[in-house]
Amino acid sequence: MRRLLPLALLLSAALAAFPPLFGPALPPGTELRLSSPDLRTLHGAWRVEGKTLRPLSPPLPPRPGQEVQLLLSLPGERPRAFPALAERGDVLLLWERERVSLLRLLREVYGLAPPDRLWP
Repeated sequence: MRRLLPLALLLSAALAAFPPLFGPALPPGTELRLSSPDLRTLHGAWRVEGKTLRPLSPPLPPRPGQEVQLLLSLPGERPRAFPALAERGDVLLLWERERVSLLRLLREVYGLAPPDRLWP
C-alpha cells in the first residue's frame, strides 16, 4: 500500500495539470463548433452523444497553425468562445501560457471517445 501512494500522488498531479477548461462535465447535447475568428468560415461542428463526439457536418480543414475559435455550447447555456490554433487533425486551445490539445482534453479530462483526428 505504501508503494502505491507515491504513484497515486504522481498520477493525480499529472491529471491536475490538465484543467477542466469547459467546466465540470460535457453533458450529452453539448456542441463544439470550430470557426475562423471572424465566424465567417465553419471548419467543423460536433455534438456530444453519450461518451462520443459525433460530427454534425463534413469538416473543412483549417491550415496548420491557423488561428481559429472554438465555440462551446452546453445545453441551456450561452455559447462560450475559446481562442485556438489549428493543428494537423487537432485544435490547440490557448490557456494561460499553455497550448492544450482539444482531443487530449476531451479524452483525459472529460472521458469522451472523440475520433483520432477531427479532420483528415
